[in-house]
Amino acid sequence: MRILITGAGGLVGGLVSRLGASRHEVLGLDRARLDVVNRDAVLRVFREFCPRAVLNCAAYTDVDGAERAPEEALDVNATGARVVAEAAREVEALVLYVSTDYVFDGEAAAPYREDEPPRPLSSYGRSKLEGERAVAEACPEDHVIVRTGWLYGPGKGFVDWARERLRRGEELPLVFDQQGSPTNAGELAAAMLTLVEQNQRGLFHFVNRGEASWLDLGKAIAEDLGLSPAGIRAIPAADLNRPALRPRYSVLSVERFEESTGRAVTGWREALRRYLA
Repeated sequence: MRILITGAGGLVGGLVSRLGASRHEVLGLDRARLDVVNRDAVLRVFREFCPRAVLNCAAYTDVDGAERAPEEALDVNATGARVVAEAAREVEALVLYVSTDYVFDGEAAAPYREDEPPRPLSSYGRSKLEGERAVAEACPEDHVIVRTGWLYGPGKGFVDWARERLRRGEELPLVFDQQGSPTNAGELAAAMLTLVEQNQRGLFHFVNRGEASWLDLGKAIAEDLGLSPAGIRAIPAADLNRPALRPRYSVLSVERFEESTGRAVTGWREALRRYLA
């Protein structure tokens, strides 16, 4: 399959580009090579490459930065998403858009399913929800939206940051009152390719199964690496004084993904052990 990947310089875009290249013809472009808000450039690349599928991994992911500069987040996450989707429609390609658990308000008591109404608390969450709507409007029959959250991977994310601090014996204040699903970005990349290869359509949630707080995740990292947890300290999210509100609970259900693809989703503890190993 001929696959075009935007945002290939980021964590997810880079991982899915490398994984996809092992079995498909992949063109991965970072922002320097393709700015998704540049309509003329996007159309030119799409017409030249003629992809069968487009994985739009280009994103503004700075949650607090989006609160300070909401228009910048909307520019990439919503306007850019529409530009890419419209270009995909022109070349008759399936388009996949990566979204977030932060489209929810965190008031749930059980994992969010795809049919539950989104109510984002932050500018970042609102920009991603607008991106979802733009993609669905531009390509009503040929889109996939994948919501994920709490991503970590090589050189980026909470796990590498916490691991280094634990190794140095530094203090590690971790939030105990925010729950999510820690997710290995490599497994998300594999899930995205599965959806495209199986010609799936619609809205899916993908995270590693189960739930944890940042405190739980930090303790698990220390346990798996045999490091002392002495520096870990529990704090409430309010102590961080961050500009953007986060949902207190943003665990996602992966039942639809499993039922549609026939693929079992790994639990977050097992996925973490694989990553650390």
